Amino acid sequence: MHKKTLINQHYLIFFVLILFFLVSGCSKTVKNCKISPDYERIGESVVENSQNITETEYKAGKMVCGF
Repeated sequence: MHKKTLINQHYLIFFVLILFFLVSGCSKTVKNCKISPDYERIGESVVENSQNITETEYKAGKMVCGF
């Protein structure tokens, strides 16, 4: 029984490594990214949560990149 789980573990490690290299190799290089606050979304959140300021979303943003 122990030998069977060891073989399955080797297949799992091999599969995870192949998957990692495949995904990391297929990623594109991102250039010219611009990150800016999303004032429209922040404003809507302020209006919706005017009674409870702690629920207001201040961390909304937009990201635009050229590939």
